[in-house]
Amino acid sequence: MNSGSQKIKNGYLLLFILLLTMISAQIVSDRTIQTNVERRINIQDSIESGLSEAPYQFRVVKTILGNAVELIVSKFEDDPEDSHIISYHIVIFLVFFGIYTLLFYYLRMMFSDKTCMIGLLLLQLIIPLGITSIWEEGDYITLLFYLVGFILMFKHKDQYLPLVVFIGTFNRDQIIFLGVFYVAFLIWEKRLFTKRSIAIIIMFFIAYFAAYMSLRIFYGFRENKYVTDIQTSTNIAHWDEILGLWIEQVFVFVILSAFAFKKSSLFFKLSLLSLILYVGIFFFNSILSQIAKILPAYLILIPMSLQILSGERMKYFDKLNSDDLSAAEST
Repeated sequence: MNSGSQKIKNGYLLLFILLLTMISAQIVSDRTIQTNVERRINIQDSIESGLSEAPYQFRVVKTILGNAVELIVSKFEDDPEDSHIISYHIVIFLVFFGIYTLLFYYLRMMFSDKTCMIGLLLLQLIIPLGITSIWEEGDYITLLFYLVGFILMFKHKDQYLPLVVFIGTFNRDQIIFLGVFYVAFLIWEKRLFTKRSIAIIIMFFIAYFAAYMSLRIFYGFRENKYVTDIQTSTNIAHWDEILGLWIEQVFVFVILSAFAFKKSSLFFKLSLLSLILYVGIFFFNSILSQIAKILPAYLILIPMSLQILSGERMKYFDKLNSDDLSAAEST
């Protein structure tokens, strides 16, 4: 458990998180939101009207949030483009604030406060490297959903995971891989085959397919022109560019995590290995240069890397004893 001397005062921590939030939000705003506002508005309008192509039509969370904020902003700003910029800047600011706050809370279950702050800085350094399009804020929302899911797992509130998956599917289908991390977590805790865990896993996939199908029933099933053959051929054709991006953003973390493998828990070992599957799915279903989609992997890579960078060994569930675990199993 963190000692008193290692704890950061809440006021200083808030300022630190706000600073990181402002930097990340401004970078994303400059390079994504403000790059081609007219085109972004057209994309937003096509999603609202149900005329967008798959899979973008089925990614509605960001548009809903943007529209909700824009209803308020438009009362004070008449220019549609300025209103769009301000609204989505507010959305991405709130998303990053949530990300950095929850990431600190997640890392705090394993490390001292100072090491947690290093973890936040590592993520903040990664954000600019992953910006590759004008409509990718949804990838940061995905990371936020994953953080919520990880914290629920670690706090043994996993009965709420199906709800996270249900809502998260309206943002990205990618949320389904949270189930792989959950299975790794249950294996580590030796709870995989309990009635409670099996029920949650079943509800997890029911929630995913309910959201998945409801989107397609509401908007209509439509052909996805970004089929596997196109994605795969694009990845192969641009392998040198993609390799450069992955080396500068991912490779160092993979090496550090490999060094930390032996000292890590079974959950992190299994989760690190599962990233091979994650990248494989990514290769066949998306363009690997859209590297912001790999952000959930850093919930594994950053904690493992911090063991090497800080010299600290992960500590788990400091406030949970065996009675808490037994209660979680019997719930």
